Amino acid sequence: MKITKQDAKNGLISVIPENLDDIWHLHNIIQEGDLVTGLTYRTAEKKADEEARSKKADKKPMVLGIRVEKVAFHEFSDRLRIQGTIEEGPQDLGSHHTLNISAEDHNYITIKKEEWKAHHLQRIKEAVDQSSKPHVVFVSLDEDTATIAILHQSGLQKIADVESHRSGKMYDSSDVSSTYFGEIISVLKPFIVPEEPCPLVILGPGFTREHFSNYGKEKQPDLFSKQHLIATGNAGLNGIQEALKMGLADQIVKDNRVALETQHINSLMEEIKKDGLATYGFDQVKAALNTGAVERLLISDQHAKTKDGEHLLDLAQKTHSNWTIINTQHETGKAFQGMGGIAALLRFKISN
Repeated sequence: MKITKQDAKNGLISVIPENLDDIWHLHNIIQEGDLVTGLTYRTAEKKADEEARSKKADKKPMVLGIRVEKVAFHEFSDRLRIQGTIEEGPQDLGSHHTLNISAEDHNYITIKKEEWKAHHLQRIKEAVDQSSKPHVVFVSLDEDTATIAILHQSGLQKIADVESHRSGKMYDSSDVSSTYFGEIISVLKPFIVPEEPCPLVILGPGFTREHFSNYGKEKQPDLFSKQHLIATGNAGLNGIQEALKMGLADQIVKDNRVALETQHINSLMEEIKKDGLATYGFDQVKAALNTGAVERLLISDQHAKTKDGEHLLDLAQKTHSNWTIINTQHETGKAFQGMGGIAALLRFKISN
């Protein structure tokens, strides 16, 4: 994400989203009541005689500012829909309109808030910092099936499943293995730029990952220049989740938000199991924040946008506690939301 303008006095920031993660960050920043301005397309006003001559309305590009009523983000759609009423623009003030924001358009949008909270500004900074960092590509495979997925800051995106179509031991036939591995590589190619290769994590049970790695290094060495092999008990998405939960990929994906959130939630669960330095639930976490006992507040993105969530985040800032807003798009985040979506890792034990 690029910041093109920042005006603290008037409470506005202009940004250009550059990728899917930026769209996801904007989904968590823009809230009901904000004024968002951007390039859009709307039917131009026509005179009565023009309308009579043209049944088909032409949509013209124009810059409109809308007062936000609803924000919708569809996972991995690369598009954010911002609905509201038009407050600024050349026409139709007071009418409803939807701004469609896409990273592919490379257009700026301006967000104006009555108050920019600390967690909003932190997320803007994170989006700017992460813009130059590569994503991580996973190939999770066994002799039967390979799952290719990309780990974004916003979550794990499954790209494809590739079947080996083997009969018996795959390595009894070099033709079967080369066809299987060749198809996997053809799926990988669009997502790995040889000039700036991203980490490629190959994982799964047995020896298939080693065979695939060797094949890849021989056939497409540029694509495999940053490969990492990890042994897991499962293949598929379950194998990737296993690697993330067990910390097997920590050094590879250490700057990835999903990995960090998974680590925090795993630490929380460990502390809860042993009745240690953790608490959960709105009232319990609020009490812990008020006593200065919270080392890190964990709150789901769904709760962070509520009044209670904003209150907890304000308390965290005032008591110098760290905080992490958990993305509920990925599996661990969904599980966290399922247990209430509000918890804290503590500096010291407090009495209930």
